Amino acid sequence: MAKEPQELKWIESLLPEGDYRRKGMFGGFTYYIDERMFLAIFESPGNTSYQGKKYPFEIWNGCMFPVDHEHHAKALQQFPYLVSHPILPKWLYLPLHSEGFDELVSDVIEQAMKPRGFWGTYPKSKTKKPANAKPISLDKISTKIDTRKPKMFADEPIQVRLQQVEKISDLKNLGPTAEAQFQKAGIKNAQQFIKMGWQKALVKLVKVNPKNKHTMYAYALVGALTNKEWNRLTEEEKLEAKTFTRSIPVDKKTKKSKAKK
Repeated sequence: MAKEPQELKWIESLLPEGDYRRKGMFGGFTYYIDERMFLAIFESPGNTSYQGKKYPFEIWNGCMFPVDHEHHAKALQQFPYLVSHPILPKWLYLPLHSEGFDELVSDVIEQAMKPRGFWGTYPKSKTKKPANAKPISLDKISTKIDTRKPKMFADEPIQVRLQQVEKISDLKNLGPTAEAQFQKAGIKNAQQFIKMGWQKALVKLVKVNPKNKHTMYAYALVGALTNKEWNRLTEEEKLEAKTFTRSIPVDKKTKKSKAKK
């Protein structure tokens, strides 16, 4: 991933200087005011299909605006040229090669930056500490490791870190939705997943849901066991994941039953 945006770098001139924060995500860049993420940009031209469906635009080349699902109708009423992103449906998307892109994106950003509107999301909710809360004693602080925060792992090998994980959703790239899929596949906890490895786990996951036979899903599993973001895997790891995923047979009966539902 580039350290700086290239073709879409000019968009940062629309943002209040010194008031926003930028982070890398999914091979692109996300922008925050305080803790609210209001914009993401991606510069990966050429890809126009996902899960066998072809789209009339490049799906990773343009601007995305995070908006909670319940506000999509209002957002699209304001800006009907936005589309729900094929892979990140919570985000509304404006492809780079849309006619009048510069003006259109400027209009949306102006709305998205407003502090009390419905644009933007908070990636991680924070609960406020009660005014009468008592200070926490140091000997009561949990030593459980959260593998989603690699800075905590600076002094320990990956094998030691993984031994301390209990929930599947505590692994990198995996959240509550993935954990529910694991439960359906009979994989009850993180240690069971770690012991069997990502390949056996993926076979079980595909068996309960053929849609899990996807390279990106395999990347997520590999990353979970190596404490890496899925888009930070090496080319060798990606090739192994892609090759193995393609080799997994799909139960036709399962596929038909899922289709009927």
